[in-house]
Amino acid sequence: MTPVSRVCAVALLAALLSACVAAPPRAPASMRVPAVAQALPAGVTGSAAAVAAAPVIPAAQPRDLWRRIREGLALPGCDADPRIVPTARSLVDDPQNFEQMLAAVRPLMSLVQDAVEVAGIPSDFTLLPLIESTYRPDAIGPGGYAGLWQFDRGTALAAGMPILAGYDGRRDPWIASLRATRMLARYDHDLHDWRLVVWAFNRGEWGIRRLYGQRGQPPPTPALPDWPVGAAARGYLLDLMAYACVFRDPARFDVTLPPAIPPAALWLARFDAPIAPALAARLADVPLSQLRAVNAGYLDGRMPADAPLHLLLPRAVRQRFLRRYAMLTPDQWRTLRPFRLRATVTLDKLLAADSHADRTALARGNDVRPDTPLRPGRILWLPAGTRQHQLQSVAADYGTPACHVVQAGGNLWSLARRYGVSVQDLRTWNHLRGSMLRIGQRLCLRTPG
Repeated sequence: MTPVSRVCAVALLAALLSACVAAPPRAPASMRVPAVAQALPAGVTGSAAAVAAAPVIPAAQPRDLWRRIREGLALPGCDADPRIVPTARSLVDDPQNFEQMLAAVRPLMSLVQDAVEVAGIPSDFTLLPLIESTYRPDAIGPGGYAGLWQFDRGTALAAGMPILAGYDGRRDPWIASLRATRMLARYDHDLHDWRLVVWAFNRGEWGIRRLYGQRGQPPPTPALPDWPVGAAARGYLLDLMAYACVFRDPARFDVTLPPAIPPAALWLARFDAPIAPALAARLADVPLSQLRAVNAGYLDGRMPADAPLHLLLPRAVRQRFLRRYAMLTPDQWRTLRPFRLRATVTLDKLLAADSHADRTALARGNDVRPDTPLRPGRILWLPAGTRQHQLQSVAADYGTPACHVVQAGGNLWSLARRYGVSVQDLRTWNHLRGSMLRIGQRLCLRTPG
C-alpha cells in the first residue's frame, strides 16, 4: 500500500471511535460493555443485543500505552541491521517535534493499539499509521488513498469498509483500524512472517504470496529479507523497524515519550437516528474541529441515514452528552437545523409561535437560557420549520466553507488535502473532466445542495 508522504505533526485529536456497518468482527466477551453499565437514553443504542453485536472500545488497560506497545513488538530489534538506527535517527531528527506529535496523536494510537490487541497481531502495526498518514484520519494521498491506513477504494471495499455518499469508512479511525488489523492477521495466517505481512500491506498481498510460494519462509537473517520487492517496499519495512526501535529505546534518540497513564479514554456513541456532528459537538461541549478530526468519515457535515450511526466522543463528556440527548427523541434531534441570529433576541421569542417546541431541552441543547437576550451571529439549533425574520439558515457543516476560490499555484491535490475530501469528489461536485484549474475559479467543497 503506497504511503502518503510524511506530513507535519497533527495538532488536534482528542479521542474516539466507531463500529462497522458491514458485519464487523465480533469483539470478545471481555471487551463488550453490558447495557446496564452504559445507562444509555432512548435513541442511543443500549439494548444488550445491540451492545453485544458491535465492537466497542475496551476498558482502559492497566498498563500505560507505551509499555503495551513495547511489550507487543515482534519485528527485529535495533541492532538487527546496521541501517535501522540511522533510519530511526532521521525519523526523529527533531525529538521535540516528535514528542509533540506523539502527544497529539496518543488518543488514536491508544485506539489502534486496542484494535491490534483484539486482532492478536504485534504492536509494530500500531506504528504503521505513523508512516502512512502521521495518524491523520482525514489524510488524502496521491491516487485516492485515504485515512489513517491509506487504503485505496477497491482494497477498502474488499476489506469491508463502507464507502457511501457522504461517508467514507477509510476515514473512520475505528472501522478502518478494525478492518486493517483483521486483514493483517489474515496475511499472517498465510505468510507466517511479520516482515512479509508488512510487505503485503505495502506492496500488495498477491505479489508477496507469489514470492512466498517461490522462495518459502525467509530466514531470520538478514533482518530485511533479500527478496526482489523494490526499494520502496524495503524502505517501508526499514522505516517500521526504525520506529519500533525508537519505542524500544527512546532515550537512545533523545526522545521522552509523553505521559500515557492513563491513556485518553474513548467512548463510542451509537444512535438510532442520524444526528448532525455539529449538533453532537454542541451537546457534548466539544469543539467542532476536535469532533471532526476523529469523525472524519462523515464528509459534508451530516450523518447519512445509510452510514454507521455512531460518533467518537471523549469519555469525559459522556454523562453530559447523555443527559442532554435524553431530553428529546432521536427523531426530534434529527429534525433540528442550525440558524444564525440576525438580531438580538431571546429563545422564548423565537419559539413563541411553536407550541410543540420543548424550550427547556432546546435551551440546554444550545447552552443558553430561554429568557436571555442572544447577540447577532450566534448559531442556534432549532426545529427545521422555525421561521423568523431574526434567523438565517446555515449549512449543517457551517464551520467549513462551502466553496474555494482558486489562487495561483492551487491544484486539486492540494485542495483535497486542505479540505479533507478526495480529488474525485472535487471533480464530481464541480463537473471537472481534467485536473486543470484557473485562477479565480470557484470550487464547491461539498455535495451541492
